[in-house]
Formats: sequence, structure tokens, C-alpha cells
Amino acid sequence: VAELEQRKYKLLDPSFPDDLSDPVQRVLTLANATSKERTIAQAKTVGRAFRMHETDVGSTRVQVARLSVEIQALKVHITKHKKDKHSARSYSLKISHRKRLLAYLKRKDPNDYLATMSALGLPLPRTKSKRRTARS
Repeated sequence: VAELEQRKYKLLDPSFPDDLSDPVQRVLTLANATSKERTIAQAKTVGRAFRMHETDVGSTRVQVARLSVEIQALKVHITKHKKDKHSARSYSLKISHRKRLLAYLKRKDPNDYLATMSALGLPLPRTKSKRRTARS
């Protein structure tokens, strides 16, 4: 079963060879895929873009990039299906997981953190300023 799934997603992969006939390519395009399959293919593509080296699949940058794709897909789903509480919970869990990963990345490598945030188009958090009190 795992081999079948792996092969199925390989066919949806945009880097799949172009020597297939035109009808086969039309059948295997992402336009015909389910939203879950499209999200998986997009997450793989984004993960490949954020790799540090060829075999990198689990670095913090890759995890944050893949989570961002999944969060975007869930956001679209939740705006369409407002009463889907299960997906809303998954959405908030993924956001908190990405927030923790970004905090780790900021702590370990601030330059990589800034590069990842700008590449993903995420806003930089505001810096906290000291509160002014009425007392001087």
C-alpha cells in the first residue's frame, strides 16, 4: 500500500519526466488531483526549495515551509467550512507548531530565521518595547 501511495505522489510530482504521452499527462496533472494530493505535492515542492543539501528532509527550515503550505490549505478550508471544528483545531495546532519551530530557528540561527521568514512571506514579529508608566 505504501508503495502504491509513493508511486501515486511521484506521478503528481511536477519534476516527473515529460516523456509521457499527452493524454497521460492530462490525466496526471494536479488539476485532476484532490485537494489533499495537491497540498502534499505543493508541500514536497516547497520542501525541496528550502533544503540545505540534497538529502535534507527534516531540517527546521523544511518543516516550517511544509507547515506553511499545510496551514494555507487549512485556512482556505476553514473559511469555506466554518463549522468544521476538527480542522479548526488542526489549524491552530499547526500554527503553534510552526511558531515553536520558528522560535527555535531564531534562537539557533537568526540569519536563517530572517531568510526563511522573508522567503515564506511571513511578517516579522514586532519587537516589544518597554512600557511607560505614569510614574517617573
